[in-house]
Amino acid sequence: MVWSAVLLAMVVSQTVICSLIAVAAIIDQDYQGPEQELGSSYTGPALAFSVIITVAVLLWVMNSALNQRRHQLALMVLQGALPWQLLAWNLLIVMGLCILSIAATCLLLPVITPLIFAMVTNPLDLHLTYASNHLFNSLGKGLAFSAAPIFISTLLTIRSLSKIRPMEALRQSQNPPKRIGVFRFLLGIVCLIGAGCMLLIPAFALATNPRASQMSSDAAPDRMTVFLAFAMGGMFLLIFSLAAFAPYLLPGFTAIWTRIVALPSRTWRLAGQQAVGSIQRQGATIIPMTAGLSLLMTVGGGLSTMITTLLVAFPHTPGSVPATTDMFASLLALTGPPIIIAITGAIAGTLITSKGRGLDLALTYVSGAGIGQLRVLGALDGIITMITSTLFSLVITLLCTSSLTFMLSRFMGKAQMSVQWGAWIVVVLIVSLLGAAATGIQALTTRFENSVSVISHAIGE
Repeated sequence: MVWSAVLLAMVVSQTVICSLIAVAAIIDQDYQGPEQELGSSYTGPALAFSVIITVAVLLWVMNSALNQRRHQLALMVLQGALPWQLLAWNLLIVMGLCILSIAATCLLLPVITPLIFAMVTNPLDLHLTYASNHLFNSLGKGLAFSAAPIFISTLLTIRSLSKIRPMEALRQSQNPPKRIGVFRFLLGIVCLIGAGCMLLIPAFALATNPRASQMSSDAAPDRMTVFLAFAMGGMFLLIFSLAAFAPYLLPGFTAIWTRIVALPSRTWRLAGQQAVGSIQRQGATIIPMTAGLSLLMTVGGGLSTMITTLLVAFPHTPGSVPATTDMFASLLALTGPPIIIAITGAIAGTLITSKGRGLDLALTYVSGAGIGQLRVLGALDGIITMITSTLFSLVITLLCTSSLTFMLSRFMGKAQMSVQWGAWIVVVLIVSLLGAAATGIQALTTRFENSVSVISHAIGE
């Protein structure tokens, strides 16, 4: 199950990135207008977002997959395995997964690329002809973007796991380490400082620039797009810092909001207590989903803030505000491919952590919980996980949108922040239902009569 989840994330990320590279080449081949390298300009943002999301997803999924196998690695250490042997063995497994993912990508590429081509060209009203002669030329670059983070994550994770004491690893085989290493801590600090610089320094640097009121209404949107790029850069750095400090942030944050939302239900209280202990395993699900939701809502909120600010700054200038009728389609073209990768990463994380959820349910059953209560607990596990991810995304989006509004106010003289609360409500409902379905199905299909066997197998009896 663990390696299947890793393979799924690799196949989807490789296929999407290779498809975007192929789409750029197809557009450049068929377009005969005055603009040069039109395909790269139209697919560039989606490709950049996809690569960053792929790095985040694959690093975290691979790290979680190896941490879930601490028990097996510890047994191999007890049998005399050396660190370089553990590393070589896992690298061979990763190489096998890469070969399988390449084969799957070659099969899926002719099917997925036309869909990505339509997703990119339709919102832009480009009447171009799809051609399949650039598909396999894109494999080299696409595979490099996805294979590199997998091997880097394997090296870093095995390096840390090879230093563990075998008996300690056997006792803690079901849980990832609660402490982070010095390198990861420093990396998180650097990302957090970088995010602050991206979100604050551009606004203060605008103090010496002329106001946008002295510019034409046509030139202002071009300058504002640069501010959105800074906000997006800060968003990604915040996500990487969240991933670095996840063992510290996730349990505490989950404990706080589950206690604030004190539903009058014994099952909810039990689910909240279990979530605090098990949420560390859910990082493989929370981090990819947080990245996807933050990307979608930050781009959407940023574009809406820019349009609202232009309406405030140039209320009587016809044609000064870009058309908003196709905003959703354009947003889908920008964020659709990376969101597909992020959702796949969340699914992979759910598969990786399925064993831990089964053990939690088994322990709860032998403690006296009823079958119906266990079914509800299984669904609440996914709901709590997804709401935690959504709340992190909301915080990141509000920080980045506020930063963009601050930049616009310094540039335009005035700005108006746009928060899409209706869209957030829809997002919370959708991801909660998805989370309930993902973990609820496991609870429905679990035979709790075998709980003693599950627990015995987990503790090695």
